[in-house]
Amino acid sequence: MKKILFICTEGFDTPGPSNHLVSSLIEDLLDSGFSIHLIQSRRKKINSEIPDTLKNKRNLEMTVINRKIINKNSFIHRYFEEALYAFKCFKIWIKMKDIDEVFVQSCPTVVFSIVLLKLFMRKPILYSVQDMFPGSAVSSGVINNRFIKWVFYKIQKVAYKNSDILTVISEDMKMKVVEQGVPPKKIFSIVNWFDDRTVHEVLWEDNRFVKKYNLQKNKFYVQYAGTMGYVFDYKMVLNVADLLKGYKDIEFQMIGQGSKRAAFIGEKEKRGLDNIVFYPLEPQDMVSDVYSTCSICLIPLKKGIIGNSVPSKAGLLMACSRTIVNSVDDDSDYYKMFNENEMGISAPNDDPKAVADAIFDLYKNKEKRESLAKIGHEFGKKYYGRNTNTLKFIELFSGKITEKF
Repeated sequence: MKKILFICTEGFDTPGPSNHLVSSLIEDLLDSGFSIHLIQSRRKKINSEIPDTLKNKRNLEMTVINRKIINKNSFIHRYFEEALYAFKCFKIWIKMKDIDEVFVQSCPTVVFSIVLLKLFMRKPILYSVQDMFPGSAVSSGVINNRFIKWVFYKIQKVAYKNSDILTVISEDMKMKVVEQGVPPKKIFSIVNWFDDRTVHEVLWEDNRFVKKYNLQKNKFYVQYAGTMGYVFDYKMVLNVADLLKGYKDIEFQMIGQGSKRAAFIGEKEKRGLDNIVFYPLEPQDMVSDVYSTCSICLIPLKKGIIGNSVPSKAGLLMACSRTIVNSVDDDSDYYKMFNENEMGISAPNDDPKAVADAIFDLYKNKEKRESLAKIGHEFGKKYYGRNTNTLKFIELFSGKITEKF
């Protein structure tokens, strides 16, 4: 029985877009005969430290490391805290003698874990790239200094070089990694899936989010649910909401937290946009209810982000039969995928009017909205399904990592 060491950036106690991915992957690996030792952090204590699906699972061991809650606006503070977490993990896994392979989750300081593993454990490493650093930080304007950018790109190449296999979540991201000198044969594209066993459309009458906030069924809800951070283009939401403010039954439903939430609220109030309403982050078990509330979902990303990161919510929305309007780079594979397959609408992220027109078209045309949602649902089952994508990881851990190593 192969034993995999899982080093996760965050713990299940802290809500995040990767929680459902990691839990379902671990569950399917265990069910396929692997043994796993999970190292995760304890930070916000909002959720349980272990999902119900993993409780009492055989061949699963877990170590939890306490961490401080860091202000996300302090990049330097966050970076050093994450680096310290890597060394705390090192103190745990250096004592392990029965590990066969390693799964490392991406974060800005992933290079520390990978180099330490290469030097002291010397086992095959799968680096799961969810959000490319420093690419996302550069594109979103967090890192502007030319020398600092150069340093971080050099550091990231060390992480790529010392990993045996890289998994990326889109073809756009694969191209970005290849551009940084990584051999294509070392890179595998595996999209962020949804758990097709638990995520599904929830009827309005049964919807817990609807009941919690006493929502009106006759409104047209344009929803964004997720992290309102540096890659999230809240200014696009403001501009689009401004263009559509004359339609009193169109409401922009903003759900979640993030470093840009306060600035977003402040600008919304300054511009007097009453058609934008904010809601707090909901627990993981409310995912289906939250996404089933909206009429359509708006995914607004800043210029240059889509190659460095991919919205993890796309598959979830398809599972809930909701139409997606993307505001992303119009030269990206992700942009073309929606328009060419007629499963949603992509509009350029430098054109608020085009985004507003796409939303208004769906507002006026229920039949089109339902058709796009249906096609998206079928596409999602085939392309974003859990079994399809966790199987790819199972195959890698079953032999291909060892072959590469």
